[in-house]
Amino acid sequence: MSSWTILHRVRYPPFDDKRIIADAAPVSEKILERDLSDEEVMKHLPSYKIESKEGWVLERMIRSDSGEIFPSSTTNRTDERPFVELVNQQRRGWYILPNNLHRYARDMINVAVILLLSTLVYLFIEPLLSEIGIPSVGTKSMQIGLLDYPILSIIVVPIMLLPIALRLVANFIDLKRQQDFFRTPLQQPIVEFADSIVSGEPLRGTIRLPERLPDWKSMTVHWQVGTLPPSRDALIEISSSSATSQPPIGLSTPLPHHWEAGLDDGTAGGEDAPLERQDIQGGVFLRPMRFSAQGGQSEIEEDGTFELAPPEQHWPGTVNSNLHRIHWEFILKIKRESQMPLLWVSPVRVQFPDQLVRLEGLEISDPRTEHLYIGQR
Repeated sequence: MSSWTILHRVRYPPFDDKRIIADAAPVSEKILERDLSDEEVMKHLPSYKIESKEGWVLERMIRSDSGEIFPSSTTNRTDERPFVELVNQQRRGWYILPNNLHRYARDMINVAVILLLSTLVYLFIEPLLSEIGIPSVGTKSMQIGLLDYPILSIIVVPIMLLPIALRLVANFIDLKRQQDFFRTPLQQPIVEFADSIVSGEPLRGTIRLPERLPDWKSMTVHWQVGTLPPSRDALIEISSSSATSQPPIGLSTPLPHHWEAGLDDGTAGGEDAPLERQDIQGGVFLRPMRFSAQGGQSEIEEDGTFELAPPEQHWPGTVNSNLHRIHWEFILKIKRESQMPLLWVSPVRVQFPDQLVRLEGLEISDPRTEHLYIGQR
């Protein structure tokens, strides 16, 4: 009889993962249980591995003393634990999409900074260029008040400030849209899924909307799967650290508000969503998932039925632990006449497939809300 060990391995991407070389960061490991018999291990969820091409990894391994991986087809295929609080607060109910100006402004920042630095370097070396006979451009002075400025800087500085102005405008527009959205609360759709939902198989069900507003143009449904950030406590525990010591790589020191609610990844790396109303716990914008895959999309039939194709690759089923959070969700997207689409999100409990899941070379999604991909926006 074999003796089995359940092991978790994690190197989860922090908010700004591009600042950290994944291969240089340690992989944290934790043994959940050991010395399990064949009968005992069959009661646990199967092995799986999710890894990006950079080396970020989320892995559950059930192996014997000889290194054999326990076959997934004979194991328990469902996780019946309640959804984590992050799902209940940030991935359930009605959501709106942020204004597209946020994405454009963020894309402009790099260009504006490069232009500003190039201008400063040019103004620094311009006297040398003039000495060797190269004519200067934009270095003549323009007086503003009591000070003189090079004409080139007068042109570049407004370009540098343009992304900030766009962000301010977008935030005001978003706040106005949030006020309009909550002024007339919408009723929750009624959705019923098939009794058995398995990874790798289509999602079938019916949906009924108690109301439809005049400005709704079209409605589509799709589903997706991805990973949610582990809890801070779980990451500290698996890294053999403590709450009062130096945080593990990628984590910040404890932050007020967010960590009590468990609503971010704990890295304090940047703003994951535009300006939101503070009286709505969890916010009104849907966050991207770092590892993710899109399933099928379809129109809703007249009788409310739908059938959605699964993601191209087999993913693990639903996992609701503090460390591993593999999340499936159903999304209703409503396009409107003169505003951004509405989203209604419902978590889906999905069973594991009858095969060992090994996902490698995946792309990491940007964690910022304005980069969320929801079908054809």
